[in-house]
Amino acid sequence: MMQSAAQKLISKIKTTALKQVVYVDNAHYHFQVNDSVHADDAGFSLVTATSKAGEHQQRSETEQVSKAKVAILSRNCYREKIEWYPITKKIDLLKLVKLQVENAPAKVLFIIGKSQNGKTPVTYYQLNQLCDGIKSWLLLPETYLIAQQSGTETLWSYQTPFAQNTVFVAKGLATPVSAIKGGMIQTVQQFALSQGLAAEQVLSLSAEQHATALYQQLSKLYQMPFIGLINKANFKAQNNSARLKKFVLPSLVVVSGYLLLAVQISAYEAQSAKQALQLATKEANVVLNQYKDINQMIERYQQLEGNTPQSTELLAVWQVLAPMYDQGVIFNDVQQTQNQVTIRISAESASQTLQMLLGQPGVGSAEFIGSVRRQRGLDAATIQFAISPLVLTDNNIDIAQTPANANKEVL
Repeated sequence: MMQSAAQKLISKIKTTALKQVVYVDNAHYHFQVNDSVHADDAGFSLVTATSKAGEHQQRSETEQVSKAKVAILSRNCYREKIEWYPITKKIDLLKLVKLQVENAPAKVLFIIGKSQNGKTPVTYYQLNQLCDGIKSWLLLPETYLIAQQSGTETLWSYQTPFAQNTVFVAKGLATPVSAIKGGMIQTVQQFALSQGLAAEQVLSLSAEQHATALYQQLSKLYQMPFIGLINKANFKAQNNSARLKKFVLPSLVVVSGYLLLAVQISAYEAQSAKQALQLATKEANVVLNQYKDINQMIERYQQLEGNTPQSTELLAVWQVLAPMYDQGVIFNDVQQTQNQVTIRISAESASQTLQMLLGQPGVGSAEFIGSVRRQRGLDAATIQFAISPLVLTDNNIDIAQTPANANKEVL
């Protein structure tokens, strides 16, 4: 819910900010974007706000246009001229350019380019009557904005709203260059030849793509040289208190609101990330504990492997010997190798013990090993017999209650 509210607030701020931008051609236009936080994913178009006549437009729209702080000027609003000066020191060049601009018969904007071979280019934008009455603080030539999106190998072609004029734009070797289709320049190739450029890549923009290109550049205004694009006439018409009221205070409110919103969103995202990290850490600890338990079980099984009896028929051996034990046979030793069992016994009659052993189920063969000796009134003998695996279906024998379990020291 908080994220949705943040998106709505960002969208509101974006809409408010766009009202401070106007596009100037034969009429004034506002940018209109879809209600989306991601600008690149939103389609938009230019919407007419007011015309020169102004008779059929509402007064509120006219006031909104007059309050716009940034004006993007169509190519139809100015004439473009590039001058090269043998000056590389920007401060000295700026003094010269300002002197020429102040003495110009019409309003002129300028942008100083990068120095090359000891010379510095300056692009002058001489405004025409389409810009009369504009009170915006910042005036941006659209050809300069579009040219910033690519290198010198790319040429642009687009149409302005006014009379569907076609404009050609290129970044140029040191400064952006442009021309309106007409006269000897009818194609982008002819425009490239006139500027000494190679048309390696040509991009044609539709009306919506043209607006999109301008809209995307609004987020990069901080990269532009503002010094020659400020509408000084509007600043001179206001005193310092009016400037403070109309510019500084609103700017502080917007910046403070943005910072506050950014802090809240950052805190929410940080909390979400912290919760996700805690959950992931808990799950990881569970997995690690399981892994540790498995390793301990493996180590335990490996330790028990060396002590595992060779025979797995111990219960079957006990089932054979238990009846004989009940008859008074004493087992002095029991050894088993696979299915061969060797026992040393003491009994009143060794032969009867052998016969009893042969009568036990699961005993395949039995025989005396060595001679039978008579000691202390009992026969002492060693018997070896073979035992086969039994199906242990008789669960009546309780090992804990058998005499053998009670007299383990005898075995």
